[in-house]
Amino acid sequence: MRLYQFLKAADAIDDLQRRRMKISRLSDLNDPFELLAADLRNKKVRQAFEATRADLSQKFGVLCFSQGWHNPLMWSHYADRHRGICLGFEVPTEKLTPINYETRRLPEIVQKLLMGSREEQESIMLRLLTTKYRDWKYEDEVRVVAALNMVDTETGYYFADFGDDLRLKAIVLGPRFEGGVRDIVDVCGRSYSGVRVVKARLAFRKFSVVETRGSVVIA
Repeated sequence: MRLYQFLKAADAIDDLQRRRMKISRLSDLNDPFELLAADLRNKKVRQAFEATRADLSQKFGVLCFSQGWHNPLMWSHYADRHRGICLGFEVPTEKLTPINYETRRLPEIVQKLLMGSREEQESIMLRLLTTKYRDWKYEDEVRVVAALNMVDTETGYYFADFGDDLRLKAIVLGPRFEGGVRDIVDVCGRSYSGVRVVKARLAFRKFSVVETRGSVVIA
């Protein structure tokens, strides 16, 4: 499935040079309700959820993608106000967990989480990980859950390497990106043969980010 990640230009270029993507820790995601989509009015239940979230944040992270790159809000919020870069990847469908957007918290799952079998608990935690408030729907998000196995000592972050499960297919330069297609082709060299590099612009007749002429496929 073709998916996209929006980044600041410097971060995207670093990822291209090092052939890797940063894994987001659950505690660092910008939605404060991550893993807290249940109805938590009971204090003991709330404390249990907070403890579980803290524990999972030490073991797992996520790769966050959008299913498209044309939404101007995504460029504004995640790609340095259209000055950044969007990387397009082909990711195996079986690795993906789509986000469900809800209008209300989930009251029915608390008891199952506390009293259910291990399999039921794991299923519920996955549901919590993929449930967000409806106002996030513009992100059209899909996630890959990733184990935090080896920290990068230089940065203190965790990364997933490009490969069969994370194949770079497209590089989209934001409308305000300071540079051209050829600049990124030079950065990539021949190690990304077949990857399409596109310069984007603001659409003339609708609220959208679209492709300009002059895209290049790296030889």
